[in-house]
Amino acid sequence: MKKIISLFLIITIIFAFSACSAGGNEETTVPETSENATADTTAAVTQANAEKKILTIYFSSANTVDATSSATPYFDGVASTQYLAEYIHGKVGGDIAKITPVKDYPEGYNETADAAKVETDNDARPEFQALDINPEDYDIIFVGYPMWWYTLPMVMYTFFDAYDFSGKTIIPFNTHAGSGDGVTYSEIKEFEPNATVLDGLAVSGSRADKADGDIDEWLEGLNY
Repeated sequence: MKKIISLFLIITIIFAFSACSAGGNEETTVPETSENATADTTAAVTQANAEKKILTIYFSSANTVDATSSATPYFDGVASTQYLAEYIHGKVGGDIAKITPVKDYPEGYNETADAAKVETDNDARPEFQALDINPEDYDIIFVGYPMWWYTLPMVMYTFFDAYDFSGKTIIPFNTHAGSGDGVTYSEIKEFEPNATVLDGLAVSGSRADKADGDIDEWLEGLNY
């Protein structure tokens, strides 16, 4: 009986040793954490964006008005909306273009504000000069403008009337003197119902040259 018990114990020890040895040779698998998964997804989106054609296009009047409540700040001779556009372009790459009205606005602040008010009241569609590029050829379009009378300048209405951005991604940004974006981002969604319109960035025109960090954070949130 003792021999049988001893034999049983020996067999048990051999099996236990074999199991431990086999387990020691197995590779340890570390489950993917949510942070790893998020990082992988972000990297994939960033790479996908890099492979798409990007355009930064903007309207910035050549004169001194960027809103109905204050004159356009200039930084090194560049108006605030153009300043943002050029900074964004430098970050995301691609091409850049400016929307230039056929008939520019007056030089004086009050005169421009009055002209903009007349256009808004009349739902005008001022013409702009022919662009060297076709915005419809791009996958991602950053669109910049100042706030005039709490809405888009009417030349921007002309712009959205002229092009069909179905299937494209539109990313708005704007300068203002206290009105934020108004409801212009929602308006753009109405103009282009078949496009994807992402969250925009509204920057006070008076601090455009101090908004680099805000722009960087915004672009990072969009995976650029």
